[in-house]
This record gives sequence, structure tokens and C-alpha cells, in this order.
Amino acid sequence: MNKKEINFTKKTSLILEEIASKSQLKEGKEAVRNILREIYRHGTIGTKSLARKIHLPIPTIAAVRKELENAGLIDRVKKGAILTESGLRFVTKELGISFVNDLLCKTCGGTRIEFPHEFDDIIAKLKSFTVQRPSPNTSLDQAFGLPITALRRAYFMLQNDDLEGRKILLLGDDDFTSLAIALLDISTDITVLDIDTRLTDVIRKIADENNYQIKCYNHDLRKPIPEELVGQYDTIFTDPPYTVPGLELFLSRGIQALKKEIGRKVYLAYAHRAPNDLFDFQQVIVNHGLAIQETIPGFNLYEGAEMHGNTTALSVLVTTSNTRTIIENEYKEKIYTGEINPTTRIYSCLNNHLIRIGTTEKIKSIEKLKELGCPICGTKDSFTRVTKEKRE
Repeated sequence: MNKKEINFTKKTSLILEEIASKSQLKEGKEAVRNILREIYRHGTIGTKSLARKIHLPIPTIAAVRKELENAGLIDRVKKGAILTESGLRFVTKELGISFVNDLLCKTCGGTRIEFPHEFDDIIAKLKSFTVQRPSPNTSLDQAFGLPITALRRAYFMLQNDDLEGRKILLLGDDDFTSLAIALLDISTDITVLDIDTRLTDVIRKIADENNYQIKCYNHDLRKPIPEELVGQYDTIFTDPPYTVPGLELFLSRGIQALKKEIGRKVYLAYAHRAPNDLFDFQQVIVNHGLAIQETIPGFNLYEGAEMHGNTTALSVLVTTSNTRTIIENEYKEKIYTGEINPTTRIYSCLNNHLIRIGTTEKIKSIEKLKELGCPICGTKDSFTRVTKEKRE
């Protein structure tokens, strides 16, 4: 194979670094290159699709896109972003990119899970369950997974022999993964722990109506798990708060619940992170004596969750002879994103009244604002985000 000469000049590197800096991109110039590569490969691509491909938050993609436009490398068209003539020359000549094919599995989207023939009936049933969920409580970092996500998780664990004849504990289940497992009609002992009574009430109701054997506990994981659950489980599944303290707490509680044996699994859904943040995330895992067996990017898809590009990765962690809990007793520190990094967002209603929402405001979330209506005029329609302020 003939190698093409790549003219990667110092100027090219500086252009990428400048765009990364202006857009405050923690992932650095490599992420800018990846964005340009995806635009080149697709011809035209929308912001949401780009965020999902690159595994970056939608606001971050929008910020980079703006700087790329200012640099004259892309234009914005009806269907999304497209390279300008200068952008095309930059990508092909300066970055040396020419390969356009996507080699990921078209059927599974790179997740390795191809659904069996009975998929249509199961997903239809699961969709009828998920529409019964209450609105997400964003103060608890809730962002509901799509039904296909819950079923994909269930099949993945089934493929890995972590469901049949096993006892599985779900630490939080706003995505209804427990019900997806129940729909597989296999022999599995399923337990759910969740702080949100609204969710456990719905899961119990659906389980009773369909004769699914799912045990539910209303429990705040800042407290140790119930004594009768300690050391009882073969498999843990969790989609914890996307903070380091939240991850540390949920892993510790999961380890408390696992059987004290080598090779037990923890399935962990977690947001894609910049390299430095990813290092901190992996350090928490290592500190617990868990080994990372594999990680599949973009495995989980969500309703909303724009701050995570509507998608997160799934990691499979395995216990070792060094596995230990870091947090044994009651935990009194902050774990949720809104607690650790409080923000205030300003929305305008249909009548142009400005409403502040956030973890430190009277109205905590956009979902609550839509439920209550504008506190000035009462309208519940057409709220538009105006700006975002970060509190020090």
C-alpha cells in the first residue's frame, strides 16, 4: 500500500488548537479534528447526529461549529454543517483525511448486539411500559433511556451469561432495564433499588399486572444498602450520577451487594469524558479493585440528555481479589451534578416573561416549569431558553 505524504504543518496544529481554545473544548484539538472528519465523511450532518457520533455534548458541538464557521472551514445549511471549499482543502490536504467509509456494524451500531426475531414484540411491550414513567427528575440526574437501550442492555448481559440463573441488582432503574430483563422470559432473580418512589411504584404496578418477579426497594444509596442484600448478588447494573463522588458511592454500594468472589460483574453506564476526566473516572474504578473488562462507546441512548450528546458508554467491570468498598457507612457529601456544579438557566415564556430555573431556584427544572407554568402569567407553552449562568 502506498503511503500518502501528510503535510501536517505547525500552522495546521495551531488552527485546531485555536478552535479548541475558543470553544473551551476540554477534549482539545483532536476532538476538533474528529468533528471535521465526521463532517467530511457525511457530507452534511446535523448537530445532534454529530454529537452522537463524536460522543460530545450538543452544546459543545454547537460551540465548536460556531468557531469552525468563523474560521471559514464550514458553512451551516438546512441539514446541518458542510465543509466549505477551504474546509475541504484543509481536511484533505492539511489533515490528510480521505477515508470515508464507516466500518461499524450497520445492524448493531457498534454495540455488538443484534436483536433476535422476537425483538419487535418485546420492544412494543417495553414501549407500552416506558410511557408510564413520570417526568424525569433532573435534580437526581435522571435522563430516561430509550426502550431500545434497556432491551439492548438486557440482551448484552444475557449474551455474557450474567442473567440466567443469576441474581441481579439494579442500583437505580429510571430506564426500566429490570422490565426489559423480565420480558426475556428467562430464569433471573431481579431486584431494584431506587430513591424515586414514583419509579418503583410504576415498576411494581407493571410487575404485578404481568406476573414479573421483580423486588423493589425505595432506598437512598447515600445510606448503606439493606442488610439482607449484602453479599447476595451475582450481577450489578447501574447508571449512576455522572460525578466522581456519585460514581464512587454507587460502585461501593454495588460491591457491598455482590457475592465476595472473583469474576462478578458490574455493568456501568457512564457519560463519555474528556481525557483528564476519563482518567479520574478510571481511577475510581481501580481504587475499588475492579478491572475494566470492556467499554462500548455509544451503547446507551436517551431521551434528552443533551449535555451528554443523548448517549453514554457501557463498561463491564469485573471483581478481583483486590476488590473493596471505599464508602462503607452513610455518605453525607453531594453526589448529583446539580449539587456539585449548580447552574441557573433562564427561560422565556410565550409572553416574554423571564423565569430562572436551577437547583438553587424555586423551580428546579424545565420539566417542573412546564408542569407548573410561568409563575407570572401561568402559560405552560413555548418556553425558550435565553441564557445559562454558572454559579461560583
